[in-house]
Amino acid sequence: MTLRLPKGRRGTLAAAGLALLTAAGCSQPSSYAMPDQVCGISVGTDALRPLLPSGERLGAEPVDLGGGSSVCKVSVDKKPALYLKADLVPSDTDPVQVRRRELDRYGHPAAIDVGDQGRVADSGALAADHCRRQGEDRKVVVEAHVPGDLSEDVPQRREDLSRFIGTYLPAVQKSLGCAG
Repeated sequence: MTLRLPKGRRGTLAAAGLALLTAAGCSQPSSYAMPDQVCGISVGTDALRPLLPSGERLGAEPVDLGGGSSVCKVSVDKKPALYLKADLVPSDTDPVQVRRRELDRYGHPAAIDVGDQGRVADSGALAADHCRRQGEDRKVVVEAHVPGDLSEDVPQRREDLSRFIGTYLPAVQKSLGCAG
């Protein structure tokens, strides 16, 4: 799966990632400023907050995987906290099938009402929807994964992941210039 960013977008993502990294502050011990953007994508603090652990320093690193694929690695106190991936793929791609192994590894994937295809699991979520861009029908696929030790409240975490992916998908579509 490949994310084709508009011209100049990679620099914007890198700058936004750096801004997120440097803007994180410590208003009190063991806390950081909660951003409303992550790696250049506006997700809102309410969607992001429940997925991130407590700590003192928040960082984000947009990564170009080559071929246009994009990942955002979010860390708290230099420990992995959230991985985000976005791809623009042919419209006939079945992302649930392509990412089946990862979804199973995330634990008990189930359908959710996000985009054309949405799944939530114990530690991750995936959603896909159409994207008409530059006269071409494509599909946007987004994925979020919370690594490491997770809270005991799995139903709440799944709800938080569903809410986040439901915010992240349209934000990525907008950033890519998808129409209708």
